[in-house]
This record gives sequence, structure tokens and C-alpha cells, in this order.
Amino acid sequence: MGEQESIIVAIELGSSKIAAIAGKKKDGAMQILAYAEEKNYDCVKRGMVYNIEKTTQNIRNVINRLETSLKMKVNRTYIGLAGQSVCSQKSIVKKNLLAPTYITQGHIDAITDESHEVAIDDYELIGFFTQNFVVDTNSLVNPVGIMGTNIEGEFLNIVANTRLRSNIKTSFENLGLEIADYRISAFELANNILTDAEKRSGAALIDFGAGTTTIAVLKNNIVRQITTLPLGTNSIRQDLCDLQIEDSEAEQLMLKYGNATAESTPDDENEKKPVYTTSDGREIEISLIQQIIEARLGEILINVENQLHNSEYADKLLGGVIITGGGANIPNIDKACASTLKVSKVKIAKKVIPQIIKNSDITNLSTESTTTCTIISLLLSGDENCVGGAYKGPDIFDEKEKENEIQVIKEANAKKQKEEDEALAYVESIKTELRTAIVNMQKQTEAINDNPSNKKLWLAADNAVTQASSILTEDFDKKKSVLADKDKYNQSLREADVLIQKCNEESENLQTVVREAKKRNSPMGKLSKWIDDLLKE
Repeated sequence: MGEQESIIVAIELGSSKIAAIAGKKKDGAMQILAYAEEKNYDCVKRGMVYNIEKTTQNIRNVINRLETSLKMKVNRTYIGLAGQSVCSQKSIVKKNLLAPTYITQGHIDAITDESHEVAIDDYELIGFFTQNFVVDTNSLVNPVGIMGTNIEGEFLNIVANTRLRSNIKTSFENLGLEIADYRISAFELANNILTDAEKRSGAALIDFGAGTTTIAVLKNNIVRQITTLPLGTNSIRQDLCDLQIEDSEAEQLMLKYGNATAESTPDDENEKKPVYTTSDGREIEISLIQQIIEARLGEILINVENQLHNSEYADKLLGGVIITGGGANIPNIDKACASTLKVSKVKIAKKVIPQIIKNSDITNLSTESTTTCTIISLLLSGDENCVGGAYKGPDIFDEKEKENEIQVIKEANAKKQKEEDEALAYVESIKTELRTAIVNMQKQTEAINDNPSNKKLWLAADNAVTQASSILTEDFDKKKSVLADKDKYNQSLREADVLIQKCNEESENLQTVVREAKKRNSPMGKLSKWIDDLLKE
């Protein structure tokens, strides 16, 4: 298969579904070849994989369907990163070059590398966007070749909880699937759904998802902010479920009878109010349904407004607000956005900007839907072939061999995790011993200071120091090495290092106190004290 005819595969891990898509990229166009989705209410929450086993099974299901449609085996896939933990952080790095110097790419690279430090524990960098450079007093997009003494770089780092990628990676390793690359879903969506004019003049993209609402702000073709709110249409659905209706019925109710700008009208006892009849025969006033939707959506939009204000671009969005995602289908949501966000230009985006060639005989995916823009954008971001040899179906495909390979990987992962769990438990036990030793030595120090001539206390102090020194062995170093370079154990290892240092300090202090006590109570010490007392008298 030639490079220009690569088949790309992408997967979106959403709170309501896991979706997989395959398409052939050729001559700048994309032809969608296959699509599959699996309902996913209980294993991915707000973008984070919580149930690895169920997520693995759902991914296996959608990949199997793609392979059946393609008649080819999927070897790798692109993954979209999204969810509650994904957010942006500003980073500013300043350098004084000491003398007027022509700025080189090396200077820019050094500043960029320095900007990548993540300020939140258990978070990692997943992407960054250069905002601006200032050389002396000149603001520049690209300062290479400019002479100056002081250079300042401003960056927008996109970070996420370390478990986001770790849990996804584990699910794919369990399947024996390679991850071609990770993509920041919010950026790919904004890149493909906003027009060039909107990116340039300034626009906010709001993606109303099931578990989260994501805001991406662009200005002058640069991403200025990405924020994910832990609120989505699931919150509205759950509120409707309080009316004692099922999830599926609440979903239909929200989209059919919902009104994001419900208006209250004076009660008229003689006028029969419109009602909705539930599946069990009960009647619910439609106005009540609309008020519930408006209240929860209003809460989400107030949070969106706060994030736009924090971005410092709320008054610079000449391109307006563009909304998409499943929640964009709620009736009058555009009017609600215009009212709450105080913007005059609101657009609902139902399709991506680049041209898509769709083969309706192979897939029933709608390319003009607010719920498919993200998965299509992830597909368009791919540039490497993701399929291998022909897939001929389960009748001759060696499923047993595949299951064996998967089992070997799962057992290896389980063994590795068990080793890490045991190492962590050992490190925690050592930390407990260190805390006990520190308290013991502090008590010994206090006791000797109160009664420096008590030789039994000296002996007890020596024993305390000996016990403290015996806590750390080669086993500790071995267990620590198992946990090293894994972000999720950083906090525990840092605490251990602090306790080790404190234990050493208390040990040295106690030994000093004992030496001083012995010195003062030796014959020479007593003589010296007697002479000092005599001289004072």
C-alpha cells in the first residue's frame, strides 16, 4: 500500500461511547471506510479510563468490527486525549544573554524545553502551544535572527493527570495494539471545525460532551486556552432521572422536549398544560422538564463564562462562539449561550471544514452531526498507516494465537503491577519504621538533656541510633528502583527521602547530645566543671 493511500484508524474514548473510525487518505482527501461504536457508560468517566477490563473489551469490539469491514487487520491506532484532567497552564521563561546576541533556533529550543516543567503533582505534559516572544521590548512571533540581550518566551502547556495516558496504554497493551500517537482532542476539533477567519479573529469552541464540557479559545491562529469542566449532558440526564424515568428515556426527553431558554408563564387554571407521558403511564408537565434542563445548562454556561473571563480573551472573540457535541442538539442552546456568555455571534457546528468523501455503502456514519466531529477530526489528524495484512475473518484467523498473545501481555502487566504494589507496600512500611525511629530518637534526646548523667539513657540512645541505621538496607534500594521514573509513585518516594534525611539529622543530633553528656560526666569533665564553678564563685 503506497504512502499516499494509507489507511488511518482513530479511537475516541468518550463518557457515553467508545468510537472507532477508519479512513483512506489520498491526495489530500479522506474517504471514510468503516465506523463502529460501543456504549460506554460505566468504564470511561469524564475522559478517564476507570475500568480497564471493560474498556479493553469495548475497544476489542469496535476494532473487530472495523477489521470485518476493512477485511484487514488493525495494528495501531491514533487516540484522542480529553477529559476532566486536561487543562492548560501558562509558562513564561526569561533569559538574559548578557550581551547583544543574534537569537538562534538553539536559544528558542532551550527556552521551550525549560518551559515544559509541570507545576501540578501527578500531572504530565501532553502538548504545548507557543504564544509569543519578547526580545528586549519587541514582541515577536518568531525572533530567530533578531539581535537582543533579553528574551522572554510565553507558552501554553497542555497537561493531564498521568493516569490518563497510563490507563489507556494498559488497555491497548492488553489487546496487543500499538498506539500510533496521542492527539489532544480539543485542539484537533478546533483545528477542523473553525474557519480560518474564526481562528484568526478569535473564537471560543465549546464542546458539550456527555461527561464534560470543553472550552478551546483561539486568537491569531494560536490556541490561547483549553479547559475541561467536569459537567456535561449526563448531569442534565441525571436530573431528569430524578423524575423516576430511565436513562434512555431521559436522553430522548432532553433532545425532544428540552428548551435551553424555557420561559415561565402565568398560571391559568383553565388552560391545560402540555404534558409528557412516560413509559409507565405517568404524566409530567413539559414546562417542568424544560425548567430542569435550563437550570442545569445555566450552571454549565456560568462556568463556561468564568473560564472565558479567565482566558483574558472574552472581549476579543470577534469570531464569536462555536458550539458542538451532543449537548449542542438541545433546542435553543445557541440562544442560551448568547444570553449567558454575552456574545452576539453563536454558531452550531455540525461538520468539519475539510472535505470528506464518504462511502455510504460501507458505513452509516453521519458526517454532518455534532456528535461525530471529534472522531472525524482525530481521523484527519493521522498521517501513518494503521493496518497490516488482509483480515479474512474468524473462520481462518487464528483467534487462539491472538488470545495467547494477549494473555501473555496481560500476565506480564499483572506481574509488573504486583511487583510495583509489593515495592510500594515495602516503601510505605519503611516510612512507618523511619517515623517511629525519629520519634524515639527525639524522646531520647529530650530525656538526656533533662538527665545527662544517666548512663542507662546513654545506652538506650546508642541502641536507638543503631536501630535507626539498620532500617535502610539493599532491599530498600531495590524496591525504590522498581518505583523510580513512574510519576504515580513520585509523592511516596519524595516522602521517603524527606523521612530519611530527618532520621539522619535526628541520629546525628542524638549522638552529639550523648557525646556531650559523656564528656561532661567524665572525670575530666567533672573536674573542669568544678574549676568553672570555683572560678565563678
